[in-house]
Amino acid sequence: MLMMAGGGFGVFEQIEEILDSKPTFIVLSQVKQELEKIASTGSPRERKAAAVALELIKAKCTVVDLGPGGTGGVDELIVEAALREKALVATNDRKLRKKLRERGLAEIYFREEKDMLESQSAM
Repeated sequence: MLMMAGGGFGVFEQIEEILDSKPTFIVLSQVKQELEKIASTGSPRERKAAAVALELIKAKCTVVDLGPGGTGGVDELIVEAALREKALVATNDRKLRKKLRERGLAEIYFREEKDMLESQSAM
């Protein structure tokens, strides 16, 4: 989702519109580290999007460090943080979305057919 924002898609604005409020945007330090890696080693297009995403994080987000991830890695840390904070998670990762639904967590994701973000509560 942050790479989409870095590519010029209005992720933050659409989330605010969906929620009809200005939420606190939280990014895990591990996600920020992944973006930093992409910004230095990705393709030219990926590097640019990651660099812009990192600037957006500085301007719009609170970075939270939950310590080292367990065997589940960053996805498990995201689920853990969402459970703890009762937070919505914005992601395009299908595996992560499935984990969120299994744990009863709401999500925001990109709906390609509509070229916009949508929110889904857990079923």
